[in-house]
Order: sequence, then structure tokens, then C-alpha cells
Amino acid sequence: MLIDMKPADVEKNLRTGKISIAVVGAGRIGLPTAVLFASAGAKVTACDINEEVVSCINQCQNYVDEPGLEEIFEKVVRSGHLKATTDTTETLQTSDVAILSVPTPVSSEKVPVYDFIFSAAEAVGKGLRKGSMVIVESTIAPGTLENEILPILERASGLKAGRDFLAASCPERADPGSIIKKFRDIPRIIGGVNKQSAEIAKALYSTIADKILVVSSPKTANAVKLTENIFRDVNIALMNELAILFERLGIDAIEVIETAASKWNFVPHYPGAGVGGPCLPANAYYIIGEGTKVGYVPYLVRMSREINDRMPIEMIRLTTEALNEAGKCLKGSHVVILGITYKPGVRDIQTTPALPIVTELRGRGAKITICDPVMAGTTFSGHLVKERVEDSVEGADCIVVVTAQNEFKRLDLKQVAKLTANPLIIVDGRGLFRTVEKPDNTIYLGIGHSSE
Repeated sequence: MLIDMKPADVEKNLRTGKISIAVVGAGRIGLPTAVLFASAGAKVTACDINEEVVSCINQCQNYVDEPGLEEIFEKVVRSGHLKATTDTTETLQTSDVAILSVPTPVSSEKVPVYDFIFSAAEAVGKGLRKGSMVIVESTIAPGTLENEILPILERASGLKAGRDFLAASCPERADPGSIIKKFRDIPRIIGGVNKQSAEIAKALYSTIADKILVVSSPKTANAVKLTENIFRDVNIALMNELAILFERLGIDAIEVIETAASKWNFVPHYPGAGVGGPCLPANAYYIIGEGTKVGYVPYLVRMSREINDRMPIEMIRLTTEALNEAGKCLKGSHVVILGITYKPGVRDIQTTPALPIVTELRGRGAKITICDPVMAGTTFSGHLVKERVEDSVEGADCIVVVTAQNEFKRLDLKQVAKLTANPLIIVDGRGLFRTVEKPDNTIYLGIGHSSE
């Protein structure tokens, strides 16, 4: 049993295929985790309620667009080290470790939704065998493992955490678009329910990561994950706030930030069209919710979220002003959106700021065309996404940059201006064309950009 092994034996047994791991949730984070543990030597079963996902894995069809994943995925599936199933409970009956990597989104009311992880914990608990281990990688609020997930596991299994099975939090810290490339280099944070849980979890993850940091408890580990993302969210909000102010004062915010970065203790963050993805727009609400429970509202955290959430409206304001400057109205104008993914180069549109921007522009009567080479051929908010800018901007009244895809950086604006209506109007939500040479009569507005 895993609980009886010494940490050194855990690593040895994993590398020789004597440890079986069930990764519950085979999405953008879960699948790479499963693949890397399988590559290290473990016998891994990916458990997912989506039959299509399970079928893809078993048929050796990679479905996660992540550089470097394809080759490793094919190798571990063909070697028999990775397989998939929809039956989590049955899998746990023969597994040494369960890693929970399921979504924990935030509702429209800004409340964390734990339905998926609670359901996963129930399925794991029903099959959990004595002496095994449960690790939670999903993003959760501090105390959620101890106060909510463990009771589900204990009730479903009839076992006691820390005595009959081990448990720990090891929140994912992946960088989408570089998950495989950076996986070994990014330190993993582990908090166990007891010392043995932390030591065994550390031994397991040492097979796929070069540095493991053990903290005092699962809730501390989860607090680390949330703090590092809230740090970014708050600082982006600060730059967004200053960018809007500096624009009105005739000051270029990007110039300010880049010059301020010459001081050793300034950490550059940049304003933009909005913050998207599965982490930053959600993580603040885990902390806000826990703060509310204990009678303390983290106002700065909450206000920062509100500031970042309103940036799409700033983009609408700038678009309206730019069109008005050219004597045009937003209603009836042809507006081209450049970029819809939440992050450049990543095929993911989770909570992308492009959605509220497109929705609002369309609601105000604008005619929308969307261009994003990363998402070309898909449908976004009812619009077919085009691949090439040249095929998108014919007769366009305004170009709105939402995501700074690499392909856009190579654009020749003088050539673009030959295709659009006159004058060329650009509303830049990422400072993409801030220093690029533009045709003389171009109207260029951007977040934090001053025309003075």
C-alpha cells in the first residue's frame, strides 16, 4: 500500500510502473498531468464523464492544443501507460493515487461552483481503497479540501483521512501554451493533511517536477495559488485605472510603465482590453467568498475585479470616440475584431473579454467581422472566425484589437489601410500598434494611449 511506502520507494515504484494513478478530469490541465505521470513510468487512467474525451484517449487522438503534448501523448497511449474510462469509482478500486483536476468555475453571480469537484470526490470516495492517496489539483478556496472535500471522501469510503488514506492539495500552476515546456521548471506547492501525506505527495511529484515546496497545510497551498493570481489581477487593475486617467491627462501609460520598470522594485503589469481565462477572472471570488464567511471583505480584491471587468466597456467607449472623430456613428459601422482568445497563441476563449465587446458592439448596431488565426473556422458569438486580416478588413470602418496574436504583429498598416474605409481607424486594446508606423491620416486610440 502507498501509505506503507517510504518516500524513496514511492519514486522508485512509480518509475518502474508499480504505482497506478487515476487522474479525474482530462481537460487542458488534467490530460498533460496524466501524460507526464505516465511518461515518468506510472500506470495512469484518465477518468472523465465525457465519453468523447475517453474515446479520443483510447484511440490515441490528442484533443488538447498544447505545444509538445502530442508526441508524449502518443507514446504513453501506445505503450499502454495511459488509458481512459468514464467509470471513476471502478478505477479507484485498483488505484494507488487519485488526482482531482476538474473545473471549479465561478457562476454568473460570482460564486465558486464546486459541483464538479464534489461529484468527482463522491465517485472517488466510493472506490477509494485503504492505504491510497487523494490529491486535489483543482483551484479551490482555502479550507475547501479540509472542510468539504474530505468529509465527502470519508463518508463515501468509510475511511478516515490521515489514518486510512493520505490527502493533499497540489494546486496546478500551469502556463497554458507552455504547459509541457515549463512543467518541470515551475515549482509545485504541496500541503498535506499530515506530514506523511505531504512527504508522499512530494515523492510522487518529484518524478515530474524539479522543485517541490511543502507548506504547512492544504489551505496554505491553495492560498498560495490564489495569492499569486490575485497579485496579477490587482496590479493589472491598477494599471488599467491609471491608464484611463493618464489618457485624460495626455500621458502615455505604456511609456510610464516601461520607464518605471527601470527601478528595481517595480513589477511591470500592463493595461488592456480585459482579463480572461479560467484563473484570473475567477480566483478573486474564492477569496472574497471565504472572507465574507469570516466577516471580512477584501475590498481591494473586489474592486480590482470590477475594474478589470469593465475594461470591455472602455473599448466600446474608445471605438465610439474613434468613429465619431471620423464623422461616423457606431450604429451601422463595420467593425473588425482582431483576436478572441483570452491569451495570445492559446486556443482557448474561456471568459475572453472579446465576448462582451462583440456583444455590446452588436447590440449598438455595429456590423461585426471577427479575425483570429488561432480560432479560424470556428464560430464565435454567431460569427464565423476568419483566419487572415486581409480577408476580414475590406471596407471596415474600424479595427478593434482585443488579443495580440503573433500574426497581427507582422501586419503592414499601410497595406491594411488600402483595404479599409478611409481613414484607417484602429482601437488598440493591447498596445500592439503603438509604436508601428501608420498612414498619416490614421485615427489611433488605445487603452492608456495619449495622442498628445
